[in-house]
Amino acid sequence: MLQTLRSGAAGWVAKVFLGLLVLSFAIWGIADVFRVGGAAKNAAIVGDRSISVDEFRNAYAMELRRIGQQAKRVITPEQAQMAGVGERVLGNLVNEAAIDARVQSLGLSVSDEEVAREIQNDEVFRGPTGGFDRTTFNEILRQNNLSENAYLNLQRTFTARKQLTDALSGGIEPPVALRQALHAYEADSRSVSYVELKPEAAASVPAPAPEQLKAFYDERKLSFRLPEYRKVAVVALDAQAIAAGIQVSDEELRAYYDKNRPSYSDLEKRSIEQVVFPSVAEAKDAYERVKAGAPFEQIMLQRKMKPEDAYLGDLTKSQMLDATIADAAFALKRGEVSQPVEGAYSVVLLRVTGIQQEHVKPFEDVRDDIRAAVAGERANGQVKTIHDKIDDARLGGATLDEVAKTNNLQLRVIDAVDREGRGPDGVEIADLPQKNELLSKIFATDPGAETSPIGGPDSFAWYDVRGVTPPRDRLFEDARADVEARWREEEARKRLDARTEAALAELRNGATLDKVAGEQKASVEQAETTRSGGAPSIKPAQATPIFQTPVEGFGATAADETGSRLVFKVTSVNDRPYDPATAQPNEQADRIAQTIANDIVTAFVQKLRQDLGTRFDTGAIAQVTGGGAS
Repeated sequence: MLQTLRSGAAGWVAKVFLGLLVLSFAIWGIADVFRVGGAAKNAAIVGDRSISVDEFRNAYAMELRRIGQQAKRVITPEQAQMAGVGERVLGNLVNEAAIDARVQSLGLSVSDEEVAREIQNDEVFRGPTGGFDRTTFNEILRQNNLSENAYLNLQRTFTARKQLTDALSGGIEPPVALRQALHAYEADSRSVSYVELKPEAAASVPAPAPEQLKAFYDERKLSFRLPEYRKVAVVALDAQAIAAGIQVSDEELRAYYDKNRPSYSDLEKRSIEQVVFPSVAEAKDAYERVKAGAPFEQIMLQRKMKPEDAYLGDLTKSQMLDATIADAAFALKRGEVSQPVEGAYSVVLLRVTGIQQEHVKPFEDVRDDIRAAVAGERANGQVKTIHDKIDDARLGGATLDEVAKTNNLQLRVIDAVDREGRGPDGVEIADLPQKNELLSKIFATDPGAETSPIGGPDSFAWYDVRGVTPPRDRLFEDARADVEARWREEEARKRLDARTEAALAELRNGATLDKVAGEQKASVEQAETTRSGGAPSIKPAQATPIFQTPVEGFGATAADETGSRLVFKVTSVNDRPYDPATAQPNEQADRIAQTIANDIVTAFVQKLRQDLGTRFDTGAIAQVTGGGAS
């Protein structure tokens, strides 16, 4: 969640808006007021809340880093401006400020227990065992320069926003009529009898006359045109390839295993129940009642808690957010209730209902994994060293041939490659490093131009473009074999189409499917299909004409990937009545419900911003984004 503070996928904005789409309406409009000029401290003001230039700059920089990591390249200010990144980031900040103002006016608050529960359930903080991991939590906070208290305050704010937006859009259901219509569209089926007509093998189609073939070529000359080819030299540096050749001794493997033993262990887990009290005195009173024989469930009931509310889960010690409570829980015996525990955020009584002992995987079971990890670490270090060495040499004027030889890397010269990565023979060139990016760069680079390496962080490629062969028309004689093969394929399709139309004409004139099947040396098959297919022999695209044909009517499907067509008769329409009790969840209906909920939140925030008044400083915005507001 903290890897990008404003990434919807990472959870921050998604938490605010209940997992709905991030609010996407533009920030420029709805009676917002602009001011230009001056040395501004704020990028925007919402009511009495200010969004400082520094706050906007930090959020904007984080979003650029997130996009850059996804795109595996640095995003320039110009690219960010064209994509509206600044508007989107500032829009989110403004929306959050508007919601916070409303949260404050309503007096909404979030308890320490709720904050802790939200953090423990956050997927981003899950460790190797699948649950909350304190080490992961601390590391993510460190990476984002956040103290634990600062993060807890942020989490409290986000949870309060969630309470507000839950009240607005939680529990929205699509109308029953919509669910019925979507159910009918997706669940209703058709029963058909059909005959499969297969195309002739292209090789069995009689050869065309020379003049036919020449005319066919002349009409389609561009399709036989040779593409542009480029000659390129490539040097690849790959950690995986280096790791394969690294030798690791048994002593090193053992040392790594001992050092990282927790990674190869199923740590002890405990099933823990927790009852929270407002004061130590009340917790002590409850503990004395338990000592006197009162069931722990009675204490839960008195605190208005159900057993599922008290149950924290099956947790390892590191998965527990509060270290003091974790120590107490892991000191208990099975079935034992703790004395009052004063945690960082609350006073609690604990009960352990189950214990799963730690299990360490034997060294021999993980030997191969350890070897891969050790070799991988060394290989990554070598890649960085070699990368820096090559870059320095290239800056100093060394050629690709020279750096390949100096660093004992293979220089691969490809005489001709097209934009699809194929050679002149039409065969795909194997093992192109960073294939898509490499091909894109090759065809965007002039011969002899200086180039930068592509890839990273554990795999790089350097390349030189050494020649260009422009696209050109192929002479008829040079392309004759390809022309004839294409002509035969098209002729086979035409013959199949003619057979299909002839069969349909027969059927519509009173012939039976059995008769047509006999003439085609095929058999009559039966199937039931929905619009999405559903029968192994009927693909979704082939189902469309079936649903466009009335009962007892005849039709034909388009060719499938094998070239075959189906001539069919619809024998029945099978309606599936909608039963809310048994209906399967409908993804499309759920998406519509989500959109409705998103629209409600969007309209609510727009109205908040109107009522509060929103002002933007275009000069301050341009100072951060490098451009004006538009």
